[in-house]
Amino acid sequence: MELNERENNNEREDIEYLQKELENTHYDLYRDVDKDIFTNSLEKASNTEPKYFKLAIQESLALLRDAHTHVSGMCNNEPPILECREIEGGIYIIGATENHTNLIGEEIKGINGHPVSDVVSKVSKLSSNENREVLLKDIPLYIASPLILSYYGFGSEDSVRVTTNIGSTDILKRKGEKIKTRNPLEWKESELEDPTFLGNRDYRLRIINNTLLFQYNNCTNEGHTIEELKSFKRDLLEIAKRVEKIVVDLRQNSGGNTHVMEDLFLKLPEDKKFYVAIGRKTFSSAMHHLLYLREKKSAVLIGENAGQKPNRFGDCKEIVLPNSKTEISCSYKYFELLPGQDIDVIEPEIRIPITIEDYKRERDPLNKWIEKNI
Repeated sequence: MELNERENNNEREDIEYLQKELENTHYDLYRDVDKDIFTNSLEKASNTEPKYFKLAIQESLALLRDAHTHVSGMCNNEPPILECREIEGGIYIIGATENHTNLIGEEIKGINGHPVSDVVSKVSKLSSNENREVLLKDIPLYIASPLILSYYGFGSEDSVRVTTNIGSTDILKRKGEKIKTRNPLEWKESELEDPTFLGNRDYRLRIINNTLLFQYNNCTNEGHTIEELKSFKRDLLEIAKRVEKIVVDLRQNSGGNTHVMEDLFLKLPEDKKFYVAIGRKTFSSAMHHLLYLREKKSAVLIGENAGQKPNRFGDCKEIVLPNSKTEISCSYKYFELLPGQDIDVIEPEIRIPITIEDYKRERDPLNKWIEKNI
């Protein structure tokens, strides 16, 4: 469908504004992409249907290979139809609406009659692919979006046919229905009722045998008082003196403000055995923490690959396009957490993979590992 002249002019103005703002804001915009290639990609975005405009811009931003620079609300804030995750080379359903919970645990083989590999090949263009883990985190989000599938010619925006080993299922675009997602890393009610439990959803602890397990899920204190944070830190440091080992769980931590817990990590005792659990969602500020603990506390990394390159762009400012009001997150700093080392992925020394069986049973393999090994 061709754009009318007014729409075309508005989008061109937005694209010209975006490129200037990116050049003025980003730390090193053209480090990983030729300027002409990036400019041509943005020009193509200016000729896109309005409903796909954000997706077209994201394709251009993906060329920067910077996971922090991206379109906010890329799918016009439409929720996905499923929650999925890449596990051992397959894409599995880990969350669905009430009518489709039978699909949870199933591997996706096809989407709207197309092999899932074909779909993945196309939708991958939206990912910064900053490293392999970023790509594997992005793909399951993209293939569960009717708008993205429609953009790449894999069906309409109204429904999606998902093929698994149990057959094909038509899933309508959700209207107010909530997805129930299995999360093996979420602490169970019995664990929250443990007499050693302290904290909230963002930062919490409990004791397993003689090990302090500190789960840090978000680098924020939003929704909590300053006194609550101070009290938690005091209690954790006091408990840390009495235990033999400390496990810091960063597997669900996608970042935020490094300073929230920075002083806590500095004050942790030196005479303890430390472990840091990491995973694909360990990102941004959480990367700072895991590398600090590895270097300064000789922590052993356990779990799965971390979710970002250690040397990367970060800290973002918002760019709002004047006509479409599209919001863009843009990096303005560069962090070299491992100077002189061009490392793509931080890998754990001890692998504790999360399997699809763990999702089905909502069990955290870390608990068993702690009980068995430390």
